[in-house]
Amino acid sequence: MRRGPALLLLVVAGCYLGPPRYHPGPPAPKPSPPPPATRSASPSARPPAPAPSAPPVAPPATPPGAPGAAPRMISESQAVAAATSHARAQGFAVARVTHVHLDGAGRWHVEIAGERGQEQGKVLVDGWTGQVLKSSLRSDDE
Repeated sequence: MRRGPALLLLVVAGCYLGPPRYHPGPPAPKPSPPPPATRSASPSARPPAPAPSAPPVAPPATPPGAPGAAPRMISESQAVAAATSHARAQGFAVARVTHVHLDGAGRWHVEIAGERGQEQGKVLVDGWTGQVLKSSLRSDDE
């Protein structure tokens, strides 16, 4: 009968027997500063040739799922601008925007209308790139 509490006490006490098993290691040494540049007193000494410079390299574009940087979605006004410019390029006279919303897949749905309500259209714009994915532009007078 007394073995139960004693065994429980040993198990609980056995959970912590000392320091943790992992060891963080010694701290990393600090890099030493470069030696100061000294000028030679002799006039015949030549300064070292400058190192050839490489052309600047643009950082690689990160896809939407990349863990390195958070991608930026386009704003509602940018989606409306992309949709209206696409519609005008197709010959659609855009007078106003009737509805805009962002769906769960990152696409902007833009509904546009013409001057007298005779023209209506829907444009689907990708929220990451701003490209027009699909458009449905119709005019009632045709």
